[in-house]
Amino acid sequence: MRVRTSFLLAVAVAAAPSLAAAQGAFEGVITFRMDAGQGGPSAMQYSVKDGHVRMDISAQGMTMFTLYDGAAKTVDMVIPMQQMYMERTVNPQALADSANARKHDITWTGRKETVAGHECEHATISDDTGQTSDVCLAKGLGTFVQMGGGMRGRGAAQGGGWESHVGDAFPLKVEQGGRVVMEATTIEKKSLDASLFKVPDGYHKMSMPFGGRGGR
Repeated sequence: MRVRTSFLLAVAVAAAPSLAAAQGAFEGVITFRMDAGQGGPSAMQYSVKDGHVRMDISAQGMTMFTLYDGAAKTVDMVIPMQQMYMERTVNPQALADSANARKHDITWTGRKETVAGHECEHATISDDTGQTSDVCLAKGLGTFVQMGGGMRGRGAAQGGGWESHVGDAFPLKVEQGGRVVMEATTIEKKSLDASLFKVPDGYHKMSMPFGGRGGR
């Protein structure tokens, strides 16, 4: 159990949102199939409401979720099985500076595809490290909250900072090395209860691992 929990915490840090805000009027749930290599996450449920984002992640038979508050600039990583959570503060300027420090070349291919019933257009995105991704980007779903980029395993969907360069285009499918590493399977536009975006009552707060900082 300790090994599985440690792995899940590593995934939590890797998947923590790192953009200043999730813009756009879309409210609802987008479910993704993930391929992060052996032992990695198999699914992610991405919920959005009024500047709040919740990501439910499944990994090695365990589940956790992150809560992003665009107004408070905080991220809570919640593990229901342990009834615990960790919090860190987001520094939008530092994140923007980090993303802008890496050069990204974006080439729109003109090739369109329908993913989970929603049309998107493929773009080839490469950075100065040599990583290239084929991303199918859609309109009308708001701004994607960028992944923290800690999943460095084989086939991991790495958020290399390009998310902050595509404006209000939302990635529905990401291919790297000829493999689909993230793909939306369902898109549900619906009203969500505000309680989904709060840490459940009675959960105890833990210190952030790997040098992270928390504190309410």
